[in-house]
Amino acid sequence: MKLNWKAALAAAAFLGLSSAAIAQDVRLYFTSQSPAGSRNVAWFTEWANRVNAQSAGTLKVEVKEIGPLANFGNAHARVLDDVVQIGWAPHPLIGGKFPLSEVAGLPFLADDSEQAAVALWRLYRSGALDAEYTEVIPIWLGIFPQNQVHFRKPVQSINDLRGFKISSSARTQGQLTARLNGAPISIQTTDVYEALQRGTIDGAMLSWAAFVPYKLAEVTAYHVEAPIGAWTFMFFMSRAKWNALPAAAKKALEANGGEAQSRAWGKFLDGEFANARAAVAAMANHTIVQLSPQQRDAWRTAAIPVIDEWKKTRPSGDAAGQKTIEAYSKLLAQVKAGK
Repeated sequence: MKLNWKAALAAAAFLGLSSAAIAQDVRLYFTSQSPAGSRNVAWFTEWANRVNAQSAGTLKVEVKEIGPLANFGNAHARVLDDVVQIGWAPHPLIGGKFPLSEVAGLPFLADDSEQAAVALWRLYRSGALDAEYTEVIPIWLGIFPQNQVHFRKPVQSINDLRGFKISSSARTQGQLTARLNGAPISIQTTDVYEALQRGTIDGAMLSWAAFVPYKLAEVTAYHVEAPIGAWTFMFFMSRAKWNALPAAAKKALEANGGEAQSRAWGKFLDGEFANARAAVAAMANHTIVQLSPQQRDAWRTAAIPVIDEWKKTRPSGDAAGQKTIEAYSKLLAQVKAGK
């Protein structure tokens, strides 16, 4: 009888250890889309360590630096295919699957990443975007810092962009260029340096945050600042993978996601934006200007038909696009007011 009890205790201990090992085996690869040693990777690693510590041993998030697992263009598909489990992807690059989530990136709506991200998360939480998130669940949402217009050489007038070939990676910014009488050129960010250097383009609509990694200070000299829009994005998991997580793992991710995380990452991006801008401003051969009130009004007026076109091309129609803009604008105003 004693032997039977010993055997039973041994079996129970074995099963307990096995269950613990299984619980600790939930491993999530998180694609940082950032090079090794970058401040982005350090920030994500700190976030992952915090999640792991709070998961009661049920979870191991591993940050993967930029590489073959996924990129901005295929991260959505790679997450759904379980190649990676936590992805970072800009909404405009996901084949029209998140048309209303792009609202925060329209010209002349937001000024910075932090406030815009909080308002976008609140829009998601309101249920207005539910139809876009049936396959995935966002851990947090955000928007890149606002793009500016960066020229190869000093320009005499910035009332419009007449006579300038301007590159952009976003459809709405290309349309804005055309409305300002410029010639929009579609060029990937990785090719902008060479295009500016060769004179293929006269300027580029890009964020200050792109200057350090792409060395754009070497091929620009004159910079016009205005909130002309940016890409929105999400950090996300597939719903199937999320639903399979232990309760403690979900709790840890939720505690380090949502509105607070959207705000924190937006604040980090705003800091990176400010640091890059300050570095360029300190260079003797660079000039940074802001639109005058009259010029800003003119550019904002030029953006109206661009926004109207955005509304019309939403799959759910113009009315849904207008309703989304109004809802987002109201939430953004609340965030700016400190509510």
